[in-house]
Amino acid sequence: MVADKPIEEQGVDDKLKAPRLVLLLLALCACDGRKAEATPPPAASTGPVNPDAGVTAYRCQDGQTIVAGYPDSKSAVVTYKDHAYSLKLAGTDGGVRYTGYGLQWTVQGGRGVLAVLKPGEERASDPGLACAADEAGKPAATETAFTPARP
Repeated sequence: MVADKPIEEQGVDDKLKAPRLVLLLLALCACDGRKAEATPPPAASTGPVNPDAGVTAYRCQDGQTIVAGYPDSKSAVVTYKDHAYSLKLAGTDGGVRYTGYGLQWTVQGGRGVLAVLKPGEERASDPGLACAADEAGKPAATETAFTPARP
């Protein structure tokens, strides 16, 4: 009879049935006996962790040094006067040409030219600053694996 139990205890057993059932099901799943299949670790990469970005130092006519790196086939990072500029490939006619931040960097053979783009220009009319790759054992920028092949 319901009246035999104090009022505050009525329904307590019903409230605990659902959590007990969940715990029981979890315990049964944990004791399944099947073993998880071990997956082999991924194969180690055979290439270098940080591939050569084709970094080349260029000595310019005015005595300045420009350092250019080519992290992929469509971009160059040109460091000039302690500022690094990320430039995007703009064309390959007359050398490989990169532009951005109002600058144009053109590389052909072991030579590079840094020119300022005037507002509205897609190709610099300014003759720019001519530079030559240092011969300190580094390849010229156009000899990297990312340079498009010439016909």
